[in-house]
Amino acid sequence: MESLKALIPDGLTKLPETVGDFYNLPPGLFSGATYDKQHEEIVKVLQQFPDIENPDSETLELYYLALLGLFAEDYPEPQDIINKIKLASFGSPDMDDPRFQFKEQYNVMIVLDASGSMGHMAGNKTRMEAAKDAIRSFAASLPADARVGLRVYGHVGTGSEADKAASCSKSDVMYQLQAYDQQKLDSALTQFKPAGWTPIALALEQAQQDLQAYKGEQNTNIIYLVSDGIETCGGDPAGVAKQLASSDVTPIVNVVGFGVDGEAQRQLKQVAEAAGGRYVLIQDQAALEKEFEQAKEIARRWKEWKNDVNHESFGAKIQRSLDIHEYAFYWNDKRRAQSHNFLNAFMDLKRLGILDRQTVSQLEEIGKEQEKRIQEHGRELERYLRELNNKTYQETVDAINQQFNENVAGN
Repeated sequence: MESLKALIPDGLTKLPETVGDFYNLPPGLFSGATYDKQHEEIVKVLQQFPDIENPDSETLELYYLALLGLFAEDYPEPQDIINKIKLASFGSPDMDDPRFQFKEQYNVMIVLDASGSMGHMAGNKTRMEAAKDAIRSFAASLPADARVGLRVYGHVGTGSEADKAASCSKSDVMYQLQAYDQQKLDSALTQFKPAGWTPIALALEQAQQDLQAYKGEQNTNIIYLVSDGIETCGGDPAGVAKQLASSDVTPIVNVVGFGVDGEAQRQLKQVAEAAGGRYVLIQDQAALEKEFEQAKEIARRWKEWKNDVNHESFGAKIQRSLDIHEYAFYWNDKRRAQSHNFLNAFMDLKRLGILDRQTVSQLEEIGKEQEKRIQEHGRELERYLRELNNKTYQETVDAINQQFNENVAGN
């Protein structure tokens, strides 16, 4: 029994029931990717499960909690949809957060991971190739008087221990914050490739310095941190992110996890939360380009604002409707991914004789109940979010907060 309990992550003490239980679940070790891509590593962990004869209901729950520690997906929190709505409502007169009000200048600083793991494949390209192509496309789409910059980290040395100090002490601006210049940006993107360790905290500290001349009172500043792993240089990226958020640069910080595992998802999400920003998990170039679309759209509206073009609230309502429907879809997408991984795990537990077939059958029944509960919550969310379409920005945020607080209070 103790060996089974040791497989359960700290804080995971009961099966999730409410919507709040699900979005508060820490991402599992193998969340965010399909079972077959991680099959060998998953089986090694499953083989550590003790085969307890005739398990009672308490023991079966412990088994399921251990599986959640492997496969729980990162369900979206209410703050995720609020942040999406903030971006969709950027520049609206009723925005009370000064970060989301248009200023005289629009600046986007991309902070890109160039550590060795960015050489892994994402579809038919490496993650690095996909990121570079997405950056090219994004920069080319910006208005002529907007600025974009690129800082990289992890591009020095190798992943060996001998190169750690050199790799961890280096982060460089490859493209100084400026208007888009195709030749200069193309040249900058050829100057680095996936190489060493991952000094996220250092890169964020220096990104603040990059923007130091562009105070938040006169500048709309956006930072995109793109990483495919955790801090490996001993820094405190969440602490630096908190400091960054409270600085006079007042940036909007979006954190993009590129094919990251559960541990990296947790850390990168903490970075986004500390900075008061968004976290999103992506797997390929198309998803990264979709994330950059937010900044493109804000830049377009910023340009119109500078040109005194009035926006109709109807358009904002349509965008807000799309955002809340996307949120409901994302919830169900996570449900499907989690269900797929659990089903494959059940098959391996039986096929490899790790657990007794009767035990696995009982776990499958728990899984069906959990799947039903998650699906019901998804439907409730979709119905509820549809009702928000005709509300103002603030009414929408207040309603979401009230609804989710009630759900959490029901735990």
